[in-house]
Amino acid sequence: MSRSFRVEGVEPRRGSNGVCSYPGEILAGQAAVVEAAARLPQDPALTDLPEYLSVATRDGEEWTLGFDDGMLGVFDLSYPGSDVFEQQLAAEPWVASVERVEREVFAFTTTTVLTADVVLAHCVDVCGKVFRRLNG
Repeated sequence: MSRSFRVEGVEPRRGSNGVCSYPGEILAGQAAVVEAAARLPQDPALTDLPEYLSVATRDGEEWTLGFDDGMLGVFDLSYPGSDVFEQQLAAEPWVASVERVEREVFAFTTTTVLTADVVLAHCVDVCGKVFRRLNG
């Protein structure tokens, strides 16, 4: 099993099913995540956004992205059938496929193995794009 998705100096939470989970707060200080957060629109709703997200993987290509409940309304995820976020994530060049598995969880496959901090940074960028679309 490839370990190339790991972030040096960051210990993931390991599940009994082999999944390594990275809550946003443990990746928030990584350079890629800090840079992505700096690109977000300046809005109080997005303050500390990375800390409200989490990513998880077994292999660095199949990932899940989870949102804390407080972010659901910010990205129009509260209602069934709202798919702006899923559409934006699917449109990203680094994403091969996307499925919304719960209202606050997306499963996606990347086009190549990425580290957890880079995946979270990409997801923060997607959040910024969605926020801009929703708030004109």
